[in-house]
Amino acid sequence: MSPYQFTNVLVAIDGSDDADKALDCALSICSSLDAQLTVLGIEGKLPAYAASRGEVDEVKREKDEFFARVLSEAQQTATDRGVTVRTDLVPGHSADVIIHYAAAHAHDLIVVAHHAHIFGDVLVGSTADRVAHHAPCPVMVVR
Repeated sequence: MSPYQFTNVLVAIDGSDDADKALDCALSICSSLDAQLTVLGIEGKLPAYAASRGEVDEVKREKDEFFARVLSEAQQTATDRGVTVRTDLVPGHSADVIIHYAAAHAHDLIVVAHHAHIFGDVLVGSTADRVAHHAPCPVMVVR
């Protein structure tokens, strides 16, 4: 097997147009290579400025609904294209989550978007740089 016969691809998404491009690229790779795809949503920190527990709960509910929709749409797109897919939502800082998730789940390729954002936590830019430098596998940055 060639070292670049990817079988277990990870793509991080956030609902942005840039993330949609990364998903499309990851789906093309998975479709061509008959690889499995994991679509990962990363939920950033809740705002520290909320005045009450109720406000924090409301923001959390909105984030959960947003990511449920984004991940469901990604799963449907992958299924429509014949790609085996799983989705996951993990809290934390984008770069750290992507790096650790890829290592923990034996991913052999990470696909990230350039200039995507997750609720103010930049997904790429400094994050793409960190992922590329510290990932346990090859990283593709999609523009």
